[in-house]
Amino acid sequence: MATKDMRTIKSAQRVLEILEYFDRDHRVATVMDISRQLDYPQSSTSELLRCLARLGYLHYNRFRRTYSPTARVALLGSWVEPALFRGGTLLNVLDRVAERVGETVVLSTAANYVLQHLHVVEGASEDAVIEHAGQSAPLLHTPQGRLILASYQDDQIKSAVHRLNAEETDPARVVRLKETVEELSELRRRGWLIQPDARGDGTGVIAVLLPKRKGLDRLALSVVAPRAVIEARSEEILKIMLAYRRAMRADQTENQAAQKQPTPIRKPEAVAPAAMRPREDAGVAVMHA
Repeated sequence: MATKDMRTIKSAQRVLEILEYFDRDHRVATVMDISRQLDYPQSSTSELLRCLARLGYLHYNRFRRTYSPTARVALLGSWVEPALFRGGTLLNVLDRVAERVGETVVLSTAANYVLQHLHVVEGASEDAVIEHAGQSAPLLHTPQGRLILASYQDDQIKSAVHRLNAEETDPARVVRLKETVEELSELRRRGWLIQPDARGDGTGVIAVLLPKRKGLDRLALSVVAPRAVIEARSEEILKIMLAYRRAMRADQTENQAAQKQPTPIRKPEAVAPAAMRPREDAGVAVMHA
């Protein structure tokens, strides 16, 4: 028993050291890079990295055979010091959308061809849907997953669909390549998706693709709620989500411009920047997918 406990403790220590390695070096790494740098056996290093990739903490590039952290790592401890971490634009948006719509709000990404929830803010409504951070689902068969997949280039979509079809064990869930590429091309142009019955159990989803950030994972913001809520409030909820997406894009553009020139020190504002206050009159044309 003692030997088994010691192995477990050593594995836990190595997992943390691997994450700290990425935090220190800020670059992708191969199994050999990490094995040599941390002086781990190559076999156990490879096993740990595969495990972290399956759990959604690392992304594996199968062409270059490199690993890199996913957005889930960045969000892992955001609750510990809310004054420092929850003041960021992204988590503020989740909190504000959840507060305004009263339903569960989810931040998701694609990790190794699987959709994974990175962060969840549970809705305050009586019938709010329960979701969990770390929860995963098939990329092709979820609204958030299809929306993220749609952000890829057509050749990347084709490669992903071929692989996902090959790995699918249920013949009924195998998709047609041409029709799927056409559908995803339309989603890429639109950037959002409404599906009142997303799971066949009365749960609906409204998902919006968030602005692309250089070198980071594509993210989808979604409201998950009972079908009746999605059908009755889809236009209202989508308008709120799109307004915050525009605010995020404006904030991102402002930050990029600020990085190109020295910024004078100024006192923090007591209220959120104007870019983070969505316009109430922003209209949208709602389409159901």
